Amino acid sequence: MRIARKLNADLEIIKRFIDLLGSGMVELSGNQYARPEFFIRAHTFINEYIEGGFFKKEEMLIKTLEELGFPSDDGAIKYLRAEKKKSHEAAEQLLGATKEWQEGDEKARVDVSWAASEYTSTLRQHLDRLKNLVFPLLEQNLSIEDEHEIAMGFNAILFDGEPDKFDKLLERLEEELFDWR
Repeated sequence: MRIARKLNADLEIIKRFIDLLGSGMVELSGNQYARPEFFIRAHTFINEYIEGGFFKKEEMLIKTLEELGFPSDDGAIKYLRAEKKKSHEAAEQLLGATKEWQEGDEKARVDVSWAASEYTSTLRQHLDRLKNLVFPLLEQNLSIEDEHEIAMGFNAILFDGEPDKFDKLLERLEEELFDWR
């Protein structure tokens, strides 16, 4: 399916990020070298890459499902939107707790860990739903021309900044994790 292939690079980048955030969360609980800046950068990735680009592409898929007659208040669409909302709320909690920790509240580390856990588990579930439910639904109901049109629409959604900005951000997160060990 052209849509799944077109989103594959985004999905791989997001999975890499989720693994990094999860590793940061694990390190946070027992590592005195863990620093809040890692989680500030992680939130930047969430805000700019996932919410600022990927979720916009995904919204095209949701609108397509609605146009195909799938109900917006039930099933795949309902769950996708609920997961997007839940992940956004967890990301905001992550940022808020990280800022409290950055300002000296060591107890906020626990809240950072909880929010990171909530975010990663929600996003993993979300990506699984895309792969195992949404992509097959679209594949069964769209023509090749429709798929091509959606894939072209993805190209119109550009990420701001330099082309390799997010790769560099992920590399920076990896380096920070390595420095904690």
